[in-house]
Amino acid sequence: MKFIATFAVLVFGALIAGCGGMPKPQIEAVKPRADATLVRVAMIATNYDDSWDKENVRLRAHQIWLNDDGVPTNKEQVFEQAYDGKQGANRGTLKMKDAEGSSTNRVRLAFELVSGENKTNENISAGTTVEWKASSSFENKDIVFVAVISRKQRNNYQIDVLYAMDPQTGEMEQILPSYDAE
Repeated sequence: MKFIATFAVLVFGALIAGCGGMPKPQIEAVKPRADATLVRVAMIATNYDDSWDKENVRLRAHQIWLNDDGVPTNKEQVFEQAYDGKQGANRGTLKMKDAEGSSTNRVRLAFELVSGENKTNENISAGTTVEWKASSSFENKDIVFVAVISRKQRNNYQIDVLYAMDPQTGEMEQILPSYDAE
């Protein structure tokens, strides 16, 4: 019995000593092309049940370009992420350019929370357009949008909060609800 206890202590000590020398993880973000920001999305449910999968809940984002008068001229889908899909697996690209193609660090994003089996019977539960102001720490990076969503009633969902996170540094910035300091 004394032998087994001594052996267990030695094994435990060897494990602890061995773990101290393990290398720390190094996360290297994918380098986007110039004037672009790569984005992915992960969705977290606050009141999930099995019916969410049947209702095919998805978060969609479009980039909107405005002309000099502030009128929308073009709209392009950046991503569509299903709640029951591979979270954060697919990248979209924000083109950090204005309607004329000049570089900018400000773009408009339209977010929609949709549900339904297919396009013919989809329901848009929530939608909002925000101006994505890429702070210097998020500029030309690989960003993960983290959306916390909840169900209000059958086939009707809401975006409770939306964050942008830099996976390389862990820095987060709240996008929705937005609080403009004026």
